[in-house]
Amino acid sequence: MRISVPNRDRIKYRLVEHHLFTHFERHILFNVKTMLFYEVTPLVRDLILRLSDHPEDHIKSRLAGRFSKREIQHALDHLEKEHFLEDATPARESNCLLKKRKGLRHLELMVTHGCNMRCLYCYGDRSDGRHGEQRLLYGSGEAGMSLETALKGIDFLFRESGRRKEVSVIFFGGEPLLEMGLLERIVPYVREKEMQTGKKADISLSTNGLLLKDGNLEFLVKNRISCQVSLDGPGEIHDRNRLLPDGSGSYERVMDGVRRLIARRGGKVPVRATIAHGRIDLPAIVEHLLSLGFGSVHAEPAIGGNSATSITPGDLDEIKKQIDTLALFLVRSVRENRFFNFTNLVRQIRQTRVVRERLAHYCGAGRTYLAMARDGGFYPCHRFVGMEEYRMGDIDTGPDWTLRNRILDLTVDNRAVCRECWARYLCGGGCWKHAVDRSGCLERPDEELSCRITRHYIECAMAINSELRVSDQDILSRLYEESTEPYLITGKGD
Repeated sequence: MRISVPNRDRIKYRLVEHHLFTHFERHILFNVKTMLFYEVTPLVRDLILRLSDHPEDHIKSRLAGRFSKREIQHALDHLEKEHFLEDATPARESNCLLKKRKGLRHLELMVTHGCNMRCLYCYGDRSDGRHGEQRLLYGSGEAGMSLETALKGIDFLFRESGRRKEVSVIFFGGEPLLEMGLLERIVPYVREKEMQTGKKADISLSTNGLLLKDGNLEFLVKNRISCQVSLDGPGEIHDRNRLLPDGSGSYERVMDGVRRLIARRGGKVPVRATIAHGRIDLPAIVEHLLSLGFGSVHAEPAIGGNSATSITPGDLDEIKKQIDTLALFLVRSVRENRFFNFTNLVRQIRQTRVVRERLAHYCGAGRTYLAMARDGGFYPCHRFVGMEEYRMGDIDTGPDWTLRNRILDLTVDNRAVCRECWARYLCGGGCWKHAVDRSGCLERPDEELSCRITRHYIECAMAINSELRVSDQDILSRLYEESTEPYLITGKGD
């Protein structure tokens, strides 16, 4: 609303909630409420800084030595028009209304708690080291899920999804391909349920790649099962933490199956890399994984596992510097008509270029997304499996929605740290498990690491959008929308 008073030189302006920053030599101003950002001139930047420090009158005279009164008035008019300024007398408006979705859409079946690798940063490793050749994760005393439990889970998903026409089944572990016999019986049952209900089920799994052999690969391709691979980059980086039971590196053993999978599904295979403490080289990791032919690359910091491999605050400056390098490389590539889907950046490019809605939560965990452990217990996601305080009932006695109701109320506007953060509606509050790992509770996010990394990605994305043509932004947005990565599926409308 335009402020109308007799003497415009004596208006007391108050800025709405905003974020002003400079990235890649561009001054960018973000309006938290409208979720729109603008590349601004040095004059507008100085105005914002002055108004932030001195929300008082005579603003023109304070800047008159550097800019004309006409230029200053024009800038003020622009800020008013774009809803950055308000009359200083009324009380601040209440927080925006946020959509709090619930209703099951995604079910993650932990078909085995066994694994044929010994990754040093594994957050699921709660064993005492006495489980023999096949390590059992999440504190489980047994490995595989029974067929009866799995089919009950599928029935539960189709029933609890209500009127939804699309659902997803995600096979996880451990290493889900260790239970190929079980998968071969579950998948036809899912397809049968599709026929009975008229719903469409997306089926996906996450694998370490060791068992991508001919028979298994044929089954995945034939049954349209999306397959995400965990791979940490070139061999010298991957083999630091992703080890075989004998302690040797797994890269060479993994690559045979990975190449076969990519050959069958060119450009459609997503990969997830874990960034661990020690040698951090995001550009080398992303470049290598894209050169192999993966359709998308997602990188996550190691948090919550082995403390020796977990990212520390001391790693942050280097991580941010490397994110900047990747951002500039992405811009150069797009200008050469070469697009690559580094989802950490592309997701934020999509979210900041078109206002869709404000995120109340980071993902669907505990609301639209559940993980079911091998014993039938429900948890918000696979990271919580085995943590009894986060158990949400089970397949036999039924779900307990107490935790879901708690999560629904923990929107970014209801969490003490989040509601003071400019990025909250783009971030959604961050990973719940990271919050628990760092602060011991759901209420407080991991502000020491995850929050700072996420805010940096968002700033990079806004700067990138300022650099690119709208048509190029459209292509990058589509790349993200078409990603089949299980880790991101809850970020697409849920």
